[in-house]
Amino acid sequence: MKSQTSLVAEQFRLQQWAEQIRSCQNRPHGMKVTTWCDQNGITRANYYYRLQRVREACLTAVEDVSPSFIELPVPADSEKVEDKELTTAGAATLATAAVLRTPSGFSLEISALASSEFIRSVIGAMTYVK
Repeated sequence: MKSQTSLVAEQFRLQQWAEQIRSCQNRPHGMKVTTWCDQNGITRANYYYRLQRVREACLTAVEDVSPSFIELPVPADSEKVEDKELTTAGAATLATAAVLRTPSGFSLEISALASSEFIRSVIGAMTYVK
């Protein structure tokens, strides 16, 4: 298990590397990565190693964030709509069945008609919301 100090050092190093990656990606049009690396005192192999580590850290951070789910009871007086095509007026009368919220403050209301496959897709997509 890593000590607190080594975790902080690793995070600091990843932040520095992320800044270098951004700088390289914002290099002048036509400049090659090799030229940018030469000008910034790192080898091309080291640049790509750092790029890989930063990407892995970002993916790990995205996997660790999960949206919160709040289940709302369906009102007793709501009509159950089965296999009917919704009109604009009909869709406006549907009650919200659930509200999904991300830690960043994004929220999405889902109607009772949403399929479980759709809800799974939305939850998966919400993990990428910034």
